[in-house]
Amino acid sequence: MSDTVRFWRRGIWLSLLAMLLAMLSLAPYFTSSTELVRLRHALLLSETGDRGDAGFAWTPANIPADFMLERAAPYPEFTDVVDRLGLAAMPTDWQRAVAISRHLLGSSPVLSGGAIQSDLRDTYQRIVKQGQGYCGDFVRAFTGLAIAAGIPVRAWAFSFDGFGGHGHIWPEIYNRQLGRWQLLDVFNNAYLVGADGVALSAIEVRRTMLENPASLRMLPLYPGARPGFAIEEKGWDYYRRGLGQWSMLWGNNVFSYDQASLVRAFGSVSRSLEQFGGIVQGVYPGVKILADESNQDQVAAIQRLRWHLFVVAGIILAALLGLLVALAGWWQARANLSPARRR
Repeated sequence: MSDTVRFWRRGIWLSLLAMLLAMLSLAPYFTSSTELVRLRHALLLSETGDRGDAGFAWTPANIPADFMLERAAPYPEFTDVVDRLGLAAMPTDWQRAVAISRHLLGSSPVLSGGAIQSDLRDTYQRIVKQGQGYCGDFVRAFTGLAIAAGIPVRAWAFSFDGFGGHGHIWPEIYNRQLGRWQLLDVFNNAYLVGADGVALSAIEVRRTMLENPASLRMLPLYPGARPGFAIEEKGWDYYRRGLGQWSMLWGNNVFSYDQASLVRAFGSVSRSLEQFGGIVQGVYPGVKILADESNQDQVAAIQRLRWHLFVVAGIILAALLGLLVALAGWWQARANLSPARRR
């Protein structure tokens, strides 16, 4: 074996080693679904430079250009539900949102919970017919029905583990009659009101919980369905624990996402691969953090993880290029040797 062959073979192994080490540096994030969510959040993080509430003060009249607004037509099954519920005849968007919530909460005799991890149509069917679904499933189904009803909608989330997967997600509708956002916790069958008894926006809920929590009341969306919190104080504690880690899903394109080719191709394999397909195809919404003085450390940590991902991607791409060059050089060097010296 000639020195040239050895040189290129060494290049092959070094390229493979570089790729392996780069991927192993992310191994801790593949140990659980919550850590995979943290990895996804870091990759999709929307860095606009806003701090505090300012980046979320927009309305349907001035939607940010990078917000993935649903522009695809709703599924016929969803528009049929909207028609059956008679939402068009209701005078306000809040009443329509409550009707959608009651439909999701009350169609099945029992709500058993549990992640569905399926496409949008199947998710909706399993919620209303089998009582399955966790908060993310309810938000997707609610969002689809709200869009089919013409109600502006977006989703907020909070976490307990530094913007990882341990947390909660809930929808917010824009009540066009009142000219304000209003937050609903559909999965937990609740909404929060102030002294005037009107449902508050997400920003109002968070600010009031921080400054004057005693003025808030928790009311059921559907008194006939199971309460999200059998002991109300546990509900307040649940919301309080997530106050420092709020974020918004930067898009409501549930139908476009569901119909994307890579999402459909990978969805039958695994939920993680499906989401990866959505990210590659550019249909998975970003995540925008509500950053303030209380969560600087957590925001800095997820931003570091974001840069870590970029560095890993750069190393892998460079190593792949090096591998291709080394393989080509090794093949050519072997071709130039006599048959007896190739071994």
